Amino acid sequence: MANCHKNFFTASNAFHGKIILAKSKRDDLLRSRDGLRSHIRAKFEEKGRPKVKFKIQGSFHNGTTVNPLNADYDIDDGIYFDPSLDPGSRPNPETVHSWVKQAADSYKQVEPAKDKKRCVRVSFKAGYHVDFPIYDLTGEAPNRCPELAIKSESWVFSDPRAFGDWFEQEVNKKEALLRRLVRYFKAWSDYQGKTSSNNMPGGIVLTILATQEFQLSDRDDEAFAQSASAIYNRLSYNQSIMNPVDPGEDLRNRISDPQFDNFASKLEKLVKDAETALEHKNAEEAAKFWQKQLGDRFPVIEDKDNKGAKIHEKAGIVGVSSGSA
Repeated sequence: MANCHKNFFTASNAFHGKIILAKSKRDDLLRSRDGLRSHIRAKFEEKGRPKVKFKIQGSFHNGTTVNPLNADYDIDDGIYFDPSLDPGSRPNPETVHSWVKQAADSYKQVEPAKDKKRCVRVSFKAGYHVDFPIYDLTGEAPNRCPELAIKSESWVFSDPRAFGDWFEQEVNKKEALLRRLVRYFKAWSDYQGKTSSNNMPGGIVLTILATQEFQLSDRDDEAFAQSASAIYNRLSYNQSIMNPVDPGEDLRNRISDPQFDNFASKLEKLVKDAETALEHKNAEEAAKFWQKQLGDRFPVIEDKDNKGAKIHEKAGIVGVSSGSA
């Protein structure tokens, strides 16, 4: 049975080392973000807008950012009104979106901002972008609730900081392997998305599924394969992807039916190729099946001990039971 753990994690040219965000790159991106933050604050003050503060969230906060194939790094930076807006005269989402867009558009290092449904996206000319979701806090301390400004809808409860806390608690229980698995799924999705007319689900969906269907192993190839199988099995009978910190939100509603069908089809192919790789006698040949799913960044390392070995009779990981946390 082929062991490609080193290809994933321990070899000098391992896949994980190629996809993980280097500290130097992270520092560069955060310096760019900080400059944009300062500019937005200054423009708000200049226009007499309410004061705001910022809170990093998403994959940067969770430590699961991967190097994207198109080099378009995504930073999620929440904007919070501080102090909170007056509930009786709080502007509608369209208005606060326009405030952020106007402020960002005058920053010389960026392209014109895109006003999206759940955020304002600001793309740097250097080739990466910052998404600014906009929040206001309601209620009395210490139980104040964050509400997200959703354009063309309303202010809706959303708490990314609670999601970050939930993920950290899961990592503490499941250790560093969980972060690596989330990175593997994101890198797989990035590669598979390049060959698909339908976009793959966002990082929050992949993070939830990888966390809830986490399968423990001392080998990263086995853990990734078995977790993928558990996700596929679960979605085959239950498509709901509930937000762990907001039981009223089903993230399946953010995914169109064609997009979901594409995701399920690609998951099935991942599970089958992973099964073939695990059951192969030759690790060098097995790595080629992983490379089909993960791209050229996944290394093929010569297996001198099993040259010419054929595939075992398959034991079948497709039937792995769901291991929800």
